[in-house]
Order: sequence, then C-alpha cells, then structure tokens
Amino acid sequence: MKTLKETAVPILFFVVGAFWIWIVATGGGLLLLLASLAFILSGILLLAMPAIWVGRPLAGASALLGLVLTLYQAYQAATLFGSGLGAVGTTSFGIFGALAIVCAFLELETLSMGRSAEPSKKR
Repeated sequence: MKTLKETAVPILFFVVGAFWIWIVATGGGLLLLLASLAFILSGILLLAMPAIWVGRPLAGASALLGLVLTLYQAYQAATLFGSGLGAVGTTSFGIFGALAIVCAFLELETLSMGRSAEPSKKR
C-alpha cells in the first residue's frame, strides 16, 4: 500500500502539468507544452511504475524545469509592479510564486526518493 507522500507527489506533478496546459490554452507559448508533457509523464511514471529507473531522474528534471520556468514568470510579473498593470503583476507574481514553491518541493522530494530505501554502507 502506498503512503500519502507516495501518492501526493505524482498528483502534484499532474496538477503542475495541467497548469502549464492551461497557460498554453490561454495564450502562452507552445514550447510550454514540453513542460506539461514532462510533468504529466513524470506523474504517470511515479504513480504507475515507481521502481522504473527513468522515473526519478525524469521527475527531478521536470521539477527543476518547472522551478526555472516559474521563477522566470514571477520575475516577469514583478516588472509590472508600479505600472498601470500592477494588479495583473501582483496576481501573476502570487500564482507563479506559489507554483515555484510547489516545484521546489517536488524537486526536493525527487532528490530524497529512494534514499530511505538504500541500506547504510558505513561500518
């Protein structure tokens, strides 16, 4: 039986992937479909086949890509502060800032996956 953590992490990958699909659907760049595909594929691999060798590295790379994208988007939103579009900038900064925190959490979780299962080799 999977723990809550083992189930929640893949679901968060699906949520972030759906977010990037929503961004593309509302006028974002088509290259962001690659980010959504990476997140959704990571979620599938972590949920359905957690022991496959490619799942954890793909999930880590996807989370890092998401972190870079969201930090860049938050930076771009911050350039709107103090302009006529300050409210849009504040809202966008909040959304992308929260998503950056989720991506950082996913990155840390993928880095720690499998470490608790590895036996200690110290003697």
